[in-house]
Amino acid sequence: MLLPTSCEDTFEPSGIETRVFGRMYDSQNGLSLTNHKLRIGEYNLVPGFGSAPNIDFIQYVDSTTTDSSGFFDFVFTTSGQGDRYQLEVDFDFDTYATNDGNFFGLLNQEYHTELENLGEDTEINYEVLFVFPVSLKITLDSDVQFLPIRIREPYYRATNNLTETGVENVRLYYVDKNSSWQVELTRTTSEGQAQHVIFDMPATNSTELTEFEFYVNDNDFVDY
Repeated sequence: MLLPTSCEDTFEPSGIETRVFGRMYDSQNGLSLTNHKLRIGEYNLVPGFGSAPNIDFIQYVDSTTTDSSGFFDFVFTTSGQGDRYQLEVDFDFDTYATNDGNFFGLLNQEYHTELENLGEDTEINYEVLFVFPVSLKITLDSDVQFLPIRIREPYYRATNNLTETGVENVRLYYVDKNSSWQVELTRTTSEGQAQHVIFDMPATNSTELTEFEFYVNDNDFVDY
């Protein structure tokens, strides 16, 4: 007879001090991410019979903010209640907003990094990309059919559907000012055919608000 067994739940000892330091910097635009919060999350991996353990959040054991040059440097101490610690970048899922009104993204990095070598100095640097405001003013001609028209956003989530013709619809997005991008409007006909119109957008090369205007006719949409 096979009897179920469980694995023992273990914890990191309390009192382990770990220094974490690094920088959050946008090298493309030469900008530091200043006064931005990072924190250490403490978790407990609870053994189970599945392929992966359950992960229970315990608490935030410490936090810091970046300085005027984007640097951070602090020491946290284990509490004895967890067995996983990670450095987490504070952010808003919808806007990537900083606490000073800027917007940013991270390049090829996660917003949380597991700290595997407790008790050792750990350097973690974040390559940041700031994004800047673009206002899209879109007017659908009165002949446009099959509403709503959906906007596939380039970088930043906004209210996407266009539900009226003959009026100016304004949407605010945040984009990489150094790169070209696209605006795509999509719809589905009464027969179920997907259609779209794509506008190729140039790099704005500006940190200030940039405005673009579009006038869209029904025959601008093509099948895809």
